[in-house]
Amino acid sequence: MLNIVLDCDPGIDDALAVLMAAAAPELNLLGVSCVAGNRPVDATTANTRRLLDLAGREATPVYAGCGRPLASPEARCNLVHGEDGLGGVALPPSRGPESEHAVDWLARVLLDEPAGSVTLIAIGPLTNLAMAEIRRPGLLQRARELLVMGGAAFRRGNVTPAAEFNFWADATAASVVLNAGAKLTLFGLDVTEQAVMGPEWIASFGRLGTRTGDAVRHMLAAYAFKDPLLHDACPVAYALQPALFSGLALKVDVDRTPGPEEGRMRVLPDAPLPLSTVITGVDREALLRLVHEEIARLP
Repeated sequence: MLNIVLDCDPGIDDALAVLMAAAAPELNLLGVSCVAGNRPVDATTANTRRLLDLAGREATPVYAGCGRPLASPEARCNLVHGEDGLGGVALPPSRGPESEHAVDWLARVLLDEPAGSVTLIAIGPLTNLAMAEIRRPGLLQRARELLVMGGAAFRRGNVTPAAEFNFWADATAASVVLNAGAKLTLFGLDVTEQAVMGPEWIASFGRLGTRTGDAVRHMLAAYAFKDPLLHDACPVAYALQPALFSGLALKVDVDRTPGPEEGRMRVLPDAPLPLSTVITGVDREALLRLVHEEIARLP
């Protein structure tokens, strides 16, 4: 069983990733840390708590983290997922998060668990991970691997022509994490723009006859006409079935300079090690089957 920590900002595609991580028997979800991104951190934390309750994982701890980027006084959020971040799909209210700050908890997990035993899956802006690394240099190298949804090596951005949203939302944090020396696998727009959802696949969740299936169908129906892509499910799917994906070993960094290039992920062809694995391909049909199978496990 793979020990994982999920860092997220739900968000509808994040919701699928949270539910998959909660459902998969191969994954031991140690807890979830939340960050400002798709919505402010209070909202992303509450959404995560509700999603875990929906999945029957009430005991999984949730930690509220950073509410703004490292180098900016205000969070960079969007409304592509609706005002509440879940497309207006009502989920029952839940208890609040743990009292410990997400950055402190991330550090504690990586220090308390044996080095190389925890995989970090980060599917929002990387502020929490970067802050933990800044406070304890070398911390992220204790992870087995970092699976990060963010960036675009060979494609245009989706929030500006240069940048993908997660890296643009905190470009400084993205650069800190990419240069931390950890084993890093990146799932940017190069692969997620291949992970297209179709209307029949979305409708199939409603035929599961479960509360989770119904909620997923309604959330995806609200989201797919704006961005019908399984961005954040990709790194969770990789943790389960890495053979579905292919990629390149590259040295990459992120432009942190305010302006039109901010958040651009740059490939550095002549840079020395360490290299990251930039995922560029996926078996789309197998990915869709895997996501459906995992959601079907839930009540």
